[in-house]
Amino acid sequence: MAKISIWRKINLYRQYSKVISDNRAALGQMNIRVDMVDRLYTVVNVPEELFDGAYDVRTADIVRISQSYLAEYLRNVSRTLDSMGLNELYRVYDTSKVDKYSFLVVIGFSLFDTKKVATRVMVLSSAVLLAAVLTWITIAFA
Repeated sequence: MAKISIWRKINLYRQYSKVISDNRAALGQMNIRVDMVDRLYTVVNVPEELFDGAYDVRTADIVRISQSYLAEYLRNVSRTLDSMGLNELYRVYDTSKVDKYSFLVVIGFSLFDTKKVATRVMVLSSAVLLAAVLTWITIAFA
């Protein structure tokens, strides 16, 4: 894979963010929410009909049976995101079990983790602001 410059990544993220914000209504119809750093998330409830009486419903069985349902759901979401023009600009960050038949799915920008970047920017901004305030206090009261 070719290395992509940070400026290209930022430009691609801005395009990703614009498409996400322009299509919030369509994503909302699919029960997909968007957080402050443009990650898409939803809770997928696996229908209990998939677990008929033939199965001893243990946690491992629920996860195994749910995998195909989740894969089909993610294919539908991928088709929708691809139709919006986000080909190769997203990836599944996390799929975790929330409840017995519910799974949290988090999708985000593919070239970097937006939450980590946002956290680092906030910490750096806070440090710069603190340094500026301390410098002003030192100069003003010297």
